Amino acid sequence: MNKGVIACAVASIVITGPFTYKEPLNLTRQTTSITGKVSPPGEAEMVKIISGKDSLKIALVSGNFFAQVKPGKYKLIVNTKVRYKEVQLDNLVVKQNQALDVGEIILQ
Repeated sequence: MNKGVIACAVASIVITGPFTYKEPLNLTRQTTSITGKVSPPGEAEMVKIISGKDSLKIALVSGNFFAQVKPGKYKLIVNTKVRYKEVQLDNLVVKQNQALDVGEIILQ
């Protein structure tokens, strides 16, 4: 009986072992991105990022947004619901491997 329990335990480790490994999180690696937060949450419909003729629409999650972008110069537009003014941030410069945090954008 005891040998059977040990054999099952060894078999489960051997079988599941390769599937449980996860690569360690690399906290030093940065992505080229734009992040921020819109307040109050739920009052903005989306964030649009524009660079030249290219544009990207970003959904908000609890007021937060994140977009991985190429290095360059960007314009950010927050499309809001009816009772708030649209917000526009111009001349946002993102460098290679830089995470540009535009901070909290408070709607008015």
